[in-house]
Amino acid sequence: MVAVVAGCGDSGNSRGSGGTTPPGPPTHTQPSRDISVSPSATPTDDLTEPSSPSPSTPEPAPSSAFVAPKGSVPAELVGEWDGDGTSVRFDKIRFSSGGDVSLIYNNGLVLEGSAVAEGTSMTLYVPIGPIAYDYWAIEEFDAGYGYTFENLMLDGVSYVRQIGGS
Repeated sequence: MVAVVAGCGDSGNSRGSGGTTPPGPPTHTQPSRDISVSPSATPTDDLTEPSSPSPSTPEPAPSSAFVAPKGSVPAELVGEWDGDGTSVRFDKIRFSSGGDVSLIYNNGLVLEGSAVAEGTSMTLYVPIGPIAYDYWAIEEFDAGYGYTFENLMLDGVSYVRQIGGS
């Protein structure tokens, strides 16, 4: 909002002379620099005042940024485990020796996080939230013809990997 203050400048006529000054524009005006903003004004209301550049401030990190705790899994979990694609939650689960976990869905979605195994319970920390399992175990079985597999049981759901045979 710009306020214009108009007044009569000294035009050579004095009030004491008995003459009247004809109406019209003042002979001298000083533009106002009052740039106060009314409560209903928006930053674009005053287009006559150049805005001074504001210092660049870095964007704060999103408060919902996912941070997984440090993972820890026993060596026998390390590797990739295949689900059957129907009764399991994930198509594949991949554990690293550093405790990282990848949950691979059959639609191509991959969730990365960490796994923390404590005794026979395990929690997977991924961006959708922690997934807790009360019981996990690995069972080896012989499928015959020289093929050996391991089953990873997570609360009764089986994931498998081949460990012997061709």
